[in-house]
Amino acid sequence: MSFTAHCRCHASSRGASARRRSTSAAECAPSKRISAGRLSPSSRLPRDKTLRRAAAHKGRSSSALTLHTLSATPTRSDFSPGAPLFHPSAHIPKVPKVLALLLVTVAIQARAADFNFFGRSGDAIEINLASLPGVPSGATFSSLNLSGFSGHTVLTSDTLTAQTFANSGRFWVFPNPARDTAALGDANSAARGFQGTLTGSLQVNGASRSFSVTVQPGYTGSGPGSVGQSAESVNDPTNNPLYVAEQQQRLRYFGFVSQGGAPVVIDGDFGPATDTATRTFQGSFVGGVNTTQDNVDGIIGPNTAGWLNAKNAPNWGELIDPDPQRPGTFSIAGMIGAFDITPGADPGTGARTGLTPQPERFGVNWTFDLIAKGAAVAKAATGRTQRINAISMADGYSSSAIHETHRVGEDIDLGTDTSTWNWGNGVLSSEEQKVVTHALSFVNANATGHVIRFITSNQDIYDGIHAGSPSTPLYYDTSGVHLNHLHIDVGPPTRQAGVANLPGDFNLDDVVDGRDLLLFQQGLGLTYRASDYALWKSNFGRKSAEAVAVAVPEPASAYRIAIAVAGLAIAQRRNPRRTSRRLGIRRRSIRSALLTKDRA
Repeated sequence: MSFTAHCRCHASSRGASARRRSTSAAECAPSKRISAGRLSPSSRLPRDKTLRRAAAHKGRSSSALTLHTLSATPTRSDFSPGAPLFHPSAHIPKVPKVLALLLVTVAIQARAADFNFFGRSGDAIEINLASLPGVPSGATFSSLNLSGFSGHTVLTSDTLTAQTFANSGRFWVFPNPARDTAALGDANSAARGFQGTLTGSLQVNGASRSFSVTVQPGYTGSGPGSVGQSAESVNDPTNNPLYVAEQQQRLRYFGFVSQGGAPVVIDGDFGPATDTATRTFQGSFVGGVNTTQDNVDGIIGPNTAGWLNAKNAPNWGELIDPDPQRPGTFSIAGMIGAFDITPGADPGTGARTGLTPQPERFGVNWTFDLIAKGAAVAKAATGRTQRINAISMADGYSSSAIHETHRVGEDIDLGTDTSTWNWGNGVLSSEEQKVVTHALSFVNANATGHVIRFITSNQDIYDGIHAGSPSTPLYYDTSGVHLNHLHIDVGPPTRQAGVANLPGDFNLDDVVDGRDLLLFQQGLGLTYRASDYALWKSNFGRKSAEAVAVAVPEPASAYRIAIAVAGLAIAQRRNPRRTSRRLGIRRRSIRSALLTKDRA
């Protein structure tokens, strides 16, 4: 599986405004040739309009720019004495002159690493160095240094594809969703899992090279980066290790854990721990009444993989009360908000004061959505706060009480008033009517999860719910177990197809804009080919459904910016010294225009 569509090179946007330097006359002199670490202009600009690009001494401010003409004769790469450098002018397709100038003369900022990649938090991020245009064919790879990936999992092709890393140059990064705090390097507290930039190094043909992997939010649901399958199951010798690792990463990202609560380990081995986490995941989308891990098969076939890639895949987590009572003072009479969670029994006394959390407060996100929306509708109808007695345990297995069917996070017990704890007498009391109203509120909540059955041991409540919603399944429990609460079985939503990354969205911010063009220009010949420009151009301005309002200049604006850049390039030819002094301000205004928020 390739990561070509969403592993892209990037450059740091920092540094240009922090240090302002002007190019000296010597740096702009036509006679200046290539020196260590620097690209310099040729002696003359050819008349055949060979593409030009801005270049800067590595590690210096990008304000100090020189114009470099790529001659028709390939120069040599610093990988090895005989390795040719990718030559863009020989491969760039014909494009409008203005856009071509924009492409090759926009200011280049200092790259943070030799190779820079992007991936998503919930994905197995593939790094395929041998496929890059900046890596010589037949290169060898060694001395992989992953010191900057501490706490995250990295597996090479030796483990996942039976290929020697020294020859393949392939490895996969599995961001650890548990490292989701700033102290552990997380850069986006609002997004699920880990986001941030990880750095490492290796040797290519004996030459030291650095790389970075920037982890963006979300997961890829279709195409390169999505989870694959070939009917993987526990201890099956035909399992595909790469697919297993992808499945393990997605389960871990969604919060599903092994029986006992241990996080899923990413190792490409579908063992018992992966099996138990898979079964909890399967149980959540099967959504039948009294579903447990025993009712599913644990095989990652097309349906399970479809849910792992689904846009609305289930997430496992903890129900959080947004306005809880003060610990130690919990009382039913003092309940507040749309819902409260019944506390666990305090050790020794058995009292429910709020000092001991309810152990059965875990489940899937669409169950939580039903609780939040159903409780809000019920509170508006009766003024009564809903009391959540139990959902499931932290691992989806076992039980702290008698809830042996509360095992995949889709069961809700709603506490009821003590006056309803009877079999019913044929007359619906006011408190029984409240329970009926609450039940119908959950039916009509329009939430992600939906009611597929109620269970009660009170005949009056049973009859009232049936009268209000005849199509909703009901079960009358003659054992009396459901006298003191109303049980709700939750069903899953309809699966939505997984979403692919946008073509041309090189930095995976869900918008194809000027930022991606800058990345392309900075990585041309290293991680990008000329064909990637056509990909960017044909998708310019596209946004994913989840994209926030970000800077996307209109095509007309891009052309105006290109004209300004072209004029600056001409001025640089005529008077390099004077233009260089003005370049810092001018290039900043150009970049600002590229990244300005689209107000149209």
